[in-house]
Amino acid sequence: MIIVILGMHRSGTSTVSGLLHHNKISMGTYRNFWPRPLSQNPKGFYENYDFRKINDQILNHVGYDVKSYDIEIPKPILTQKIQNKMKKVISNCNKDYPNWGWKDPRTSITIEKWVEVIASMDLEKELKIIFVARKASSVARSLYKRNGLQIANGLELWKSYTEIAFRFCINSNLPVHYCSFESMLSNPLTTCDNIFDFIGTSWDKEIVEKFVDQSISTSGKGTSINYPKHVDQLEKNVYSVIS
Repeated sequence: MIIVILGMHRSGTSTVSGLLHHNKISMGTYRNFWPRPLSQNPKGFYENYDFRKINDQILNHVGYDVKSYDIEIPKPILTQKIQNKMKKVISNCNKDYPNWGWKDPRTSITIEKWVEVIASMDLEKELKIIFVARKASSVARSLYKRNGLQIANGLELWKSYTEIAFRFCINSNLPVHYCSFESMLSNPLTTCDNIFDFIGTSWDKEIVEKFVDQSISTSGKGTSINYPKHVDQLEKNVYSVIS
């Protein structure tokens, strides 16, 4: 089984990835987990750098730099060289682990190409998607704190990433589970029960209780933020499919 976690930067994907990893879904190894734990993610990012490097190569090929925070994201195009790298990293993980996956916010904007490659390897039936949502205002506040990105820009960047990933999920025939970072913090056991029921594997309640720090984020609080209409509508659409 292959689990791909989709979600905007600062949306709680690290928490979901860490919970999967500690419940026997390999999301990487200490060697390829990068960045290491930082103040904004003290328990770690659980981000496999092998996939992150390839995502950057996919996006750089069409002239996009993730750290530019440009809201205009071009459609990815794969070269044969990049396809070969994608196949290699997928094949290696699939050979080493019966249940595995990866998390990298960049995958939210490259997921279509990853699925194309996975399908070409006849592994599409192994694939499941977990879409992690977080309120646009919380993401924007978090990006402002971490990167100094202006709130208005953060909202638009949330919209760009989320729209691409959400459209893919809604139009895909793949199994998709939608959850929110807010529900993970307010009710971690129920949220994890739903996630692992979707995956079809067992999980350890004690691991979840120890791992999820319900006080880890304060970005949901602060001065009220007025949304542009297109951000407001997209957020409503996303949260309408989260049970």
